[in-house]
Amino acid sequence: MGFIPDWALGVGVIIIAITVAKTLSGMLRMMGIRAAARNLTPSDEAISELRQSLDAVQNRLSEVEERLDFTERLLAKQRDSERLGSPPR
Repeated sequence: MGFIPDWALGVGVIIIAITVAKTLSGMLRMMGIRAAARNLTPSDEAISELRQSLDAVQNRLSEVEERLDFTERLLAKQRDSERLGSPPR
């Protein structure tokens, strides 16, 4: 099993947060552009589509958080075993 440095996990979380923020920002901007182009408020269909997209992003973020938690537990376990030393054979 390879070692993943602590800083790599931090960088991963930052990249994920930026990606989610940009995606949501882009979706909201597109909704605003569409509404402004029609000079109307967003339709119920557009709002529903946006909610579905948001749900998908939240699900993906939740999966990433679970994977990050799992990785952190593995790293902590590895550190504990290194600190305690290998059992004698």
